[in-house]
Amino acid sequence: MESLADFTGGGLYSSFPSKGHHRSVKYTKLHSNHDGDDESLYDESLEQVALMEDNSDDNYNTSDTERGNVFTVEDAVESIGFGFFQIRLYIICGLFTVADALEMMLLAVLSPVLRCEWQLDHYHVAFLTTVVFIGMCLLAPVWGFIGDRYGRQTTLYMVTLWIGYFGFLTTFSPSFMWVLILRGLVGAGLAGSPQSFALLTEFLPSKSRAKMLQIGGIAWAMGTLFEITVASLVIPTLGWRWLVALSAIPSFLICILLKLLPESARYLVAAGEKDRALSVLQKAAKINKASLPKGTLTVSKSGTRGNFLDLMSPEYRRTSLQMWLMWFVTAFSYYGMVLASAEILQIHNSGENSKDAESCKCNLLKHDDYITMLVSTFGEFIALPLNLLLIDRIGRRYTGAVNSCGMAIFFLLLQLKMPQSLLTVIMFMVRGLSQGLFNFVYIYTAEVYPTTIRTLGIGLASAWARVGAMLTPFVAQVLLDKSLTAAVWVYGSLGLLASVCAILLPIETKGRVLPQSIR
Repeated sequence: MESLADFTGGGLYSSFPSKGHHRSVKYTKLHSNHDGDDESLYDESLEQVALMEDNSDDNYNTSDTERGNVFTVEDAVESIGFGFFQIRLYIICGLFTVADALEMMLLAVLSPVLRCEWQLDHYHVAFLTTVVFIGMCLLAPVWGFIGDRYGRQTTLYMVTLWIGYFGFLTTFSPSFMWVLILRGLVGAGLAGSPQSFALLTEFLPSKSRAKMLQIGGIAWAMGTLFEITVASLVIPTLGWRWLVALSAIPSFLICILLKLLPESARYLVAAGEKDRALSVLQKAAKINKASLPKGTLTVSKSGTRGNFLDLMSPEYRRTSLQMWLMWFVTAFSYYGMVLASAEILQIHNSGENSKDAESCKCNLLKHDDYITMLVSTFGEFIALPLNLLLIDRIGRRYTGAVNSCGMAIFFLLLQLKMPQSLLTVIMFMVRGLSQGLFNFVYIYTAEVYPTTIRTLGIGLASAWARVGAMLTPFVAQVLLDKSLTAAVWVYGSLGLLASVCAILLPIETKGRVLPQSIR
């Protein structure tokens, strides 16, 4: 009679992988000329081996992950949930956004004053805005690369000091050329502002992520309202240099608060710094009075961080190209309305006193004009309830389409003759819907890209936004001065194009887990 060893050596074999897991057992009967006893023993042995296979599969299925022995950073963020940790993070990142809004809105209120002081033409004033966005366009991919390679927190320290330093130096500009140079350097620092948005995104659980990022738009609106209010008080009394200095101070104050800002746990995991990531997550759980999942934090194989070619991988190529167009249109339209609001009001004022205006190029904003700008800025708050209602119901893509299409329609209405009260309402709606579109592109871009290229993806997309912002002054300030109809049709057409582009985006990020790396 043949022994079990004979069957194992001749007709029966098993494949046992390393690390102690019995994944499968394969067997074959090579001989059929056995007597009855041999056949019985063979069948019994066959049943035993089959039983071993079933048991080994059961052991494998109850793996470490199922027993809770390991967990991912995504599991940890979901387990920590939403609490005081995220609220504190939101406040600090929100203040960073406010500081950025001060520097950006400064352009709209500063242009009429500089035009008057240095007798500038329209294209000179347009270039004041353009040079800021040239700096942003050139440095946006660089800050994104640094953020993915060296961390979000480190990059934010560099960006904050950069903005505050060159912003404050603008106060002492002896000529318009120096204003251009220093504002261009401020723009280069502002290019790193998406780092705070990415950091906030990476600590938000999926259920509250879209809502909290939408609410984040309040910080930008508050910054613009504050800048217009301060400008209405400071420019007529102390002059524009004091306004520039006051606008730069918040950046230095925020630099102190950055000590309370943790490094992104997702970044640390992608960088292979498992212990630091676990420490950050444990502190977050303690602040939220929550607990991490049982077991050990696992570090996924993330590959190279900050690799531009990953943006052009088959999985993300179409998304990247379409989002670059979306960011271009968004910034082109939003800053176009910001700049056009002051220009439209100046046209209204020049009609009242056209001779003086033409001779000295001075159409300074009046008190009522500042009020109109404040009211139109309040329009940015309408994007909040609209997008909160839509973004988790109809999805990210259709929310972007609604905002861009609505913006285009109200832009086209600006060509009609109307009293200033109705004009204020139309500007109110354009500002609100264009801000809603900005919220969409930020949220979608942060959600669609994996951790290894998230800030690079946002940074490069932001660079395309800066190209749009560079070009828009020549429409909102130069072309609009020649033909209001031609200018608004440029904005309206691009808005309609963006709405189609949003619908055709290949990936819907609603309810999607933030990816950690390129598959």
